[in-house]
Amino acid sequence: MSKRPLNDFTERLAQFADGRRGIRNPFVIVPVKPKFERRVADWVTDWAEDPHQTDGFPDDGTIQVLRLDELFVETDVFELAVDLGAGSDPAEIKDTLQDNLAEELVEKMVTQIDTPDKQRHVVLLTHLGSLYPFTRASELLDELDRRNVQSTIGIPFPGDIVGGKLSFFGEESRNYYPAHQIDGRIEGVHLQ
Repeated sequence: MSKRPLNDFTERLAQFADGRRGIRNPFVIVPVKPKFERRVADWVTDWAEDPHQTDGFPDDGTIQVLRLDELFVETDVFELAVDLGAGSDPAEIKDTLQDNLAEELVEKMVTQIDTPDKQRHVVLLTHLGSLYPFTRASELLDELDRRNVQSTIGIPFPGDIVGGKLSFFGEESRNYYPAHQIDGRIEGVHLQ
């Protein structure tokens, strides 16, 4: 298990931005202990200011950070859930969000990604935990893949590794194909 998952994450992002290809799109996920998700988001946002500090990051590579918590509250499905309000069945609101959020969120993301057709452009999706329990990383990645987004996508994933699979807030473990998973999990010691 890696003692340096943050460095492994940025190095893998640099490799993909420099042209390395996987089976499908270049998606990279690093597990994060949930209580450190915000600190990791701050750390990767700082890293994004100068990604060239990572060996191998291409000179013509670009990077941007999209905060999923901010995009979430801008979606129509979020506004619908708020409008339905306290008078509605909570299960109905949850179902509405689960059925529609990933597609609408990715639609918003695609309009904000500077160059969705260029692998040398890295997009960091932070604050994934804010979407729980309405959508999962796998749903977002699948939708990005369906829309043929070629940018390198990086996601700090708040959860655990269970049997080599990622578990989102204690939910059932899943393989996040087509994502490339960084070994190890970011803990507090990695942020010092």
